[in-house]
Amino acid sequence: MIFLSQLLKSEITDNKQEVVGKLKDVVVETRKNEYPQVIGIVFQHKKDLAFIPYACIENLSRAEITLKKSDCWKINYEFSPKEIFLARDILDEQIFDIKGIRVVRVNDLQLVKIDENFSLVGIDVSTKALFRRLGLADWPLLRSSESKFIDWHNVNFIKGTMGSLKLKTPYQKLQKLHPADIANLIENLTLHESSKVVQAIDEETAAEVLGEVEPEYKDPLLEHINAKNLAGILEEMPTDEAADVLQDLSEPKRIEVFRKLGMRKAKYLHNLTKYEEDKAGGLMTTEFMSVPEDCSVRQAIHKIHQKSDEHGSIYHIFVVNGEGRLAGIVSIRTLLLAKGNTKIKDLMSRIVRTVRIRTPAKEVARIMTKYNLLSVAVVDKQKKIRGIITVDDIMRLLVPDA
Repeated sequence: MIFLSQLLKSEITDNKQEVVGKLKDVVVETRKNEYPQVIGIVFQHKKDLAFIPYACIENLSRAEITLKKSDCWKINYEFSPKEIFLARDILDEQIFDIKGIRVVRVNDLQLVKIDENFSLVGIDVSTKALFRRLGLADWPLLRSSESKFIDWHNVNFIKGTMGSLKLKTPYQKLQKLHPADIANLIENLTLHESSKVVQAIDEETAAEVLGEVEPEYKDPLLEHINAKNLAGILEEMPTDEAADVLQDLSEPKRIEVFRKLGMRKAKYLHNLTKYEEDKAGGLMTTEFMSVPEDCSVRQAIHKIHQKSDEHGSIYHIFVVNGEGRLAGIVSIRTLLLAKGNTKIKDLMSRIVRTVRIRTPAKEVARIMTKYNLLSVAVVDKQKKIRGIITVDDIMRLLVPDA
């Protein structure tokens, strides 16, 4: 095992025992599902950067770097996008530690000889690594301190690039984490960096991540996200949450995002943003499942299958009469246990707790708590259902920092 810091500035000697220069960097080649392998080293040759292929290196160690022959270097060598300079591209960069779920800085790089070649296997994020770079790691007081390594396979780069290599899926490893963990990670970045991350991950994950970001960080972060990307993220959010996001935007940004939304989502959000946040209208979502009272259980279940991807959760089916007014409610459990040809009006409960659009949020919470409701319908004067409020919405109201 050897560290990059132990190689940097080391003298390179050819087979004639002549010093050709001092090591400036180590070059590795990225390989899918493998550790990046060392393919050579570079040093400053007069005004040019010279590359020495690994095949020409006889010994690569802390004590010495020797070559098999002289004049084996290449001037102005053209590096491929898969080739990375360890010092230039990785050292001192911030990274995501996927396993430890944290943002850390690369203080040193660990190289291990596997078969006949060295590979980059780990990243040292310890304070000891910093002292090693200063040449102080062997001090008696520092000998007992330990290095803290992160396996290369548990690393995700914040910038989404490594030197000239533009990663095709820059945050693929990051997306395996829970959205709350991703939110915690990006809160440790600058707004510019965190907005890049949010825009690079898939829109469905980004929507969940934004729902977990702390309010004081979320508002400025939203302003940094491109309007087109933010519109795509809002398309994946429940309408009530998307409406909250829009209300948090500055007016110019809100108008810009509205123009990028699909017509259906824009219409729903336009209606929701008219309501006050502390009223039922401001809490409700327009994404709910309703069926006519004269349809059968089989038809209702078929509709659920068709529309389920449009709803985050379905607790009840709301039943409307021929005039579009709320007539009753059926639980999913009741629906699944009934015979297919049974009419919904014969199953539904006609006792339905409802609230009005301007009902205060605290009153909604009281009603849902008193009657142990998982969801409650929001109706207008004509008793037509305009949306629903779920227990999730109430929990966010009662425990905003959870």
